[in-house]
Amino acid sequence: MLREEGVVVALDGEYALVSNQRKGGCGGCQSEATCGIFSGGPGKNTVTMRVRNPIQAEIGERVVLEMAAGYLHRASFVVYGVPIIAMMLAGVLGRSLALTLGVGDSESIGALSGLAALSLSFYGLYRYNLRIQDDPNRHPVITRVIETDPDPVDACSSPT
Repeated sequence: MLREEGVVVALDGEYALVSNQRKGGCGGCQSEATCGIFSGGPGKNTVTMRVRNPIQAEIGERVVLEMAAGYLHRASFVVYGVPIIAMMLAGVLGRSLALTLGVGDSESIGALSGLAALSLSFYGLYRYNLRIQDDPNRHPVITRVIETDPDPVDACSSPT
């Protein structure tokens, strides 16, 4: 289970928009600076995401988000793996077919068929996303509100 903290910035029915700082997904990994699995990429920029809000968190509350790692791993494979595999297979098949048919420039045919497959896979991913984007199981979920101290003590100031 992946966990992240954020602040609710808007409400949208059973969903909330939560803003958080982008950072490494694991916090202790050697690739933390380049990974950013849960928060969408490397760096420390703010990102806002749409999450399920079953506990009815309010605007301004600091919350904990959770997402099943299995969905994230599958989504990563679909987004990154499928287009590359489609491009390579189509390129090899296109080149082989061009060689079998005796077409003069089989390398170009292979490259063009690979690029065509890559484009088609991106279109397929777009259509797939339209179909699954409203599936509540594929969104992070607000699991709890983090209690904050309403009157924090400043450890750096001296008593007067």
